[in-house]
Amino acid sequence: MRKKIGIFMGEIISEYQEVVVKTIFRKAREVGYDVFTFCNFGAYGDNVLYAEGEKSVIRIPDLERLDGIIVADDTFDIDGMEAEIFGLLKEKAKCPVVYLRNPNDVFYNVLVEDGEAIADITRHFIKHHGFRDICFMTGNMNSEDARKRHRWFLTVMEEEKIPVTEHMVFNGDWWREKGKEAVDWFMEGRTTYPQAIICSNDYMALSVCDELKKRGVRIPEDVCVSGYDDIMEARRYYPSITSVRAPFEDLGKKAVEIIEKVNRGEEQERVVWLKPGLELRRSCGCGGQELMNDCSSLLHKIYVQENDVKQTVCMTTEYQDAFEESEYLKVAEKYFANIGCSKAYLCMCDEEERDLDRVELDHSYTKRMLLKRIFYKGKKSDNRERGFDRSAILPDKILEQEDAQGYLLFPTHYKSKCYGYVVMLFEEEKWPDVYVQAYMMGLANAIEEAAMHREVSSLEQIKTLYHKDALTGIYNRRGFEKQLRNLHERYEEEGKFLSIVSIDMNGLKYINDNFGHSEGDEALCRLANILNGLVREDEICARVGGDEYFVLLYSDDRKRELEFAEQFIRAMREDEEKVKKPYPFRASFGICCISDEQDLSLMSCMQLADKRMYVQKKQYKMMQEKFL
Repeated sequence: MRKKIGIFMGEIISEYQEVVVKTIFRKAREVGYDVFTFCNFGAYGDNVLYAEGEKSVIRIPDLERLDGIIVADDTFDIDGMEAEIFGLLKEKAKCPVVYLRNPNDVFYNVLVEDGEAIADITRHFIKHHGFRDICFMTGNMNSEDARKRHRWFLTVMEEEKIPVTEHMVFNGDWWREKGKEAVDWFMEGRTTYPQAIICSNDYMALSVCDELKKRGVRIPEDVCVSGYDDIMEARRYYPSITSVRAPFEDLGKKAVEIIEKVNRGEEQERVVWLKPGLELRRSCGCGGQELMNDCSSLLHKIYVQENDVKQTVCMTTEYQDAFEESEYLKVAEKYFANIGCSKAYLCMCDEEERDLDRVELDHSYTKRMLLKRIFYKGKKSDNRERGFDRSAILPDKILEQEDAQGYLLFPTHYKSKCYGYVVMLFEEEKWPDVYVQAYMMGLANAIEEAAMHREVSSLEQIKTLYHKDALTGIYNRRGFEKQLRNLHERYEEEGKFLSIVSIDMNGLKYINDNFGHSEGDEALCRLANILNGLVREDEICARVGGDEYFVLLYSDDRKRELEFAEQFIRAMREDEEKVKKPYPFRASFGICCISDEQDLSLMSCMQLADKRMYVQKKQYKMMQEKFL
């Protein structure tokens, strides 16, 4: 069995995380390690329970079975996550543990001399530009990186005998939501803008630049701005952001090298230092403007983002009709195709173990897991359920079949309720984005909804009310649309004849106005009973509106629709003669066979059936008027 490295990483969709993890994947593959990245998307607003569910990813692996561990705790934005993972590692880890960027006295460290880089930026503004009015935006001050960068800024300002007042320093959060708040803070009690604003990372620099532009402030003519990390978005921004290029690739590479050396029994120093480089660009006036020349790439990116939004909306809508496990797994398989994954493993907690051993749903995972599905790109999923020990992360036979791989593992949770996890194998050029986050949230919500319905004793009644017409007992519009999707998928696979019949009762308003609504209701039920008696096992009927009905015919016999039409006309006539009401009992109908209209969409076929029904209905009205 190959050795395993575990990575603990938060806010996985960011560029720093992508570069570091992909470098670890490549380096680990060279030396024969599988890599499992236990990651999350971070906190979601002030939803504490959701954050707890995201944090639960650190409780999934058996730390004693890992051969190396890499921790990027400066990417954790959930309260208590750093302390909890540190406590777990101290207690259970038997392998070399490497911390990235944040120093840790207990384990190995790969650190960046980023404080000195902030000092270089500060000196650049003072010495080269001659500035003395310089403001500073820190990162989250719970992070050692943020504190260190702040200290070096203050040190240089003190060396140059430049006083730093309260409103020259704003405490940020590493993200890009506080640009306005920061500029408001810097402008408190003053009428002119500072000469320069130094930000502890590029995301905050971008937010400050956006806010300055909104206020009509020119960059760098009126205010110079700098960032840190040199992310692609900052390089392609206008103006390109002066920044510090951190050696992200070297961080990941060195971490794997440390693990391999320690596992071979070689000596290894506790701390490895890496030096970043200053990148002068347009935002301070000293460098050029980087341009994104590949317009087709930019347009493709916009298209992908728009498509992701559409897919998310459609996925959410389809999950609303998924009451059973088989139904939500079908939706999950369908929308997996939009993720840049070649393969994904859906692993669920063993609910029998949870019930027997009273394993808490909140924060906890069962020891035994069930591999429910393997989703593949471009082909049907493997739905053979198999159990395995969670300490293995995936069934041994699966890991034995693969070459050394890099996996991303996401917790599947609804708020703080832990249902399992998904292990994804991303294609080399792909990385998780907000669509993947929406996909995971949608799946978790669907699992929770299904669990909720299982707990309700009157589930069948609920489903009946949801999909059935309360008056007639046949399907309503919601049930019809669901059955239409299912039957259409069968039609595309099996190639049989699928026909849509649009039916409208004639004279319902006349019955209601002259004989009362109870009589009208009875007529509607009589029509529903006739339709229900005519459809076969694979066919359905539905009342989709007041006097509107649909029938779906499905058969390998091309003459099925003609047979139905004849049976329907005869059944209506026989019922009218048998019941003997003081009003005519008639209905108009139109039929469209999808197999005959291959150039039309499903919706267009429904509309064509409607159109043919209305032609017949119009003829009926003309006959009635002539008779009267």
